[in-house]
Amino acid sequence: MRRLNLRIQKMIRSKIDSASYNIPRRSWLISITYLLISSTAWVVQAGNRQEYQYRDEAIENKLICAGKLADYAACQCDPSAGDYSCINAQFVDANVFLDISTNYKYIKSVTFHGNNFQDLTSTPLFGSDSQNSLIKLNLSANYIVNLNSNALRNMPNLQVLDISNNEIVFRPRDVDFLTHTPHLTQLYMRRAFTVTMNRTQQFDLMLEMFRQAKLEYLQVLDLSYNFIHNVPFEIGCPFPALQTLDLRQNFLKNFIVNETCIKDVKTINLSRNQFYVIPDDFRALANKAQPETFLLRNQFYCDCNSKDFITWLRSTKSVREKNSLVCDRASPKMYIGARIAEVPLNKLTCDEPLFTSHAYSNFANFLILAFCLVQIF
Repeated sequence: MRRLNLRIQKMIRSKIDSASYNIPRRSWLISITYLLISSTAWVVQAGNRQEYQYRDEAIENKLICAGKLADYAACQCDPSAGDYSCINAQFVDANVFLDISTNYKYIKSVTFHGNNFQDLTSTPLFGSDSQNSLIKLNLSANYIVNLNSNALRNMPNLQVLDISNNEIVFRPRDVDFLTHTPHLTQLYMRRAFTVTMNRTQQFDLMLEMFRQAKLEYLQVLDLSYNFIHNVPFEIGCPFPALQTLDLRQNFLKNFIVNETCIKDVKTINLSRNQFYVIPDDFRALANKAQPETFLLRNQFYCDCNSKDFITWLRSTKSVREKNSLVCDRASPKMYIGARIAEVPLNKLTCDEPLFTSHAYSNFANFLILAFCLVQIF
């Protein structure tokens, strides 16, 4: 599957390169669209091959499941390790989790990835019995829309929850979704919600869910690939033990949050956003953070108006790997690709247009969407 992803990405890059040689826009758009459709067929074929592979591995390692899950080659069960997984099994009924709790007593790690649940159950996923040994639950890539407030009940010791690559829509009645898992240390919501309407309301509900959860032990929060334009001001406040906040691959142009709530955070990843420059208010915030807190790999613009942020970047201790940051666009053009730490400030001009045209911006957004689709596959 990794080899397939690399092949798709290589082909997309070849299409992008063709755009620079004046190939008609309609032609390469049709080509990329065809490529994405074709890649879906490749993924289906790869999934079929994987199904046989899973069955062979299960037989060889004696991992065939008991109960109804025994009928699915994509499911593997290891009772001795308490590890149960169903990957790309295409389940549509979330009640399938009951089959695990019915047939097994020791449950430590459960992975259901690549299904089509849409709704989590309105009752506890594993039934009325408390799953005290359950530490890790992976519900990624299941097209989940509705969380349901009782789904995680009876999992008091859960430490790792992954609900990435879903289509979650937060609802007021589900803001207590995480209140049943007070010992979470890692929460992954990578591309977890892509709804484009009522974004402010959605983030308000997400923040209220975080507040009510009282996750005093949470150390890792991953909100990357979520098309976020603005981060809630109190994003770090519900998590007193937070160490890593991942906001890669969003649409952030600034990062303004309650500074008292991030003062102990060791890593805030803001790479691959839209930081073309580093705004004054972000610099003021970063100056109060711990050394090497921020990762800022972005497409920076370097011209005569960039001298202030470049001077700050060279002197600050809050940005990690700052010496590897480069000018993605520059005036004069000879400094494109130059390290920001080395570009001569006195030679930067404003003679070259740095900001992209409307057509280029649309193309960039299209490429981001294509990249996200490839990541899902």
